[in-house]
Amino acid sequence: MISARFVIHRLLQTLATLIVMSFLVYALIGLMPGDPVDLMMAGNPHMTPEDAARLRALYGLDRPLLERYGHWALAALGGDAGYSRLYGLPVLTVLLPRLLNTACLMGASLLLTLAIALPLGIHAARRPKSAADKAINIFCLSGMSLPAFWLALLLISLFAVKLGWLPASATLEDPLSLLLPVITVTLAGLAVYIRHIRSAMIDALQAAHIKTAFAKGCSESRVIWHHAFRCALPPVVTILMLDLGALLGGAVTIETIFAYPGMGKLMFDAVMGNDFNLALTGFLLLTAFVMLGNFLADIAYAFLDPRVDKPA
Repeated sequence: MISARFVIHRLLQTLATLIVMSFLVYALIGLMPGDPVDLMMAGNPHMTPEDAARLRALYGLDRPLLERYGHWALAALGGDAGYSRLYGLPVLTVLLPRLLNTACLMGASLLLTLAIALPLGIHAARRPKSAADKAINIFCLSGMSLPAFWLALLLISLFAVKLGWLPASATLEDPLSLLLPVITVTLAGLAVYIRHIRSAMIDALQAAHIKTAFAKGCSESRVIWHHAFRCALPPVVTILMLDLGALLGGAVTIETIFAYPGMGKLMFDAVMGNDFNLALTGFLLLTAFVMLGNFLADIAYAFLDPRVDKPA
């Protein structure tokens, strides 16, 4: 049973870290070359320096950094993240559909990755140095060495160009079109999960209580799934929870190759197009998801290992 003290403590740590990160991201975004007024002057040769000064005063760009951050944070907490320069729409109106697109693509890839990595990693751990273990290790090494963009281009060339079975671009409206990007993302991250699951399971199977369970006559499947698997979960949970936040950031390369309208491509376009409001809100949203992943990992640790919830 997880204590309320532990949850509140971790939640306060997460909120404090998020506040600090929001200020750092705000300050770093402010270091991008040119500000919105500079971009307006570049697009309107009739604008005078006096006009630019009035606009900076109007939008608060002439104020100190802390004051500007305070005004922005209060507006953001009220749901006002400003307007996107590239799209001419409220930032949240642009962000939320892209976030949903990325969540569907990366969520499907993560589920497929776990469905493949769990049995392969456990099977390799049950018979270390066997022929199957060596084959799985070779597969992992190949997967870690294979660039994701090259794999995406190979899949498009084979299934979209030569065979014509699947479309080369992907949209959420056509579930079949998501098959190629999902396979690409899955194969790109599969090796990491297999290797971590294999390593964690090998360590778990060498524990004294696991050997005792075997000595008492418990079946191999029961020992693996009811005893060893839970002991092997903490490092796997760490990677999984951290990936939950990172995956929502999208994969810029994959989304660009498949012309998929997700968060990765949106953030790239926002930075390249000097869309300050969109880039700032997007990066802060992704930071919040990463922090949420850390918080959920702490809670999962305390659930899997009660010793984590006990004071030193």
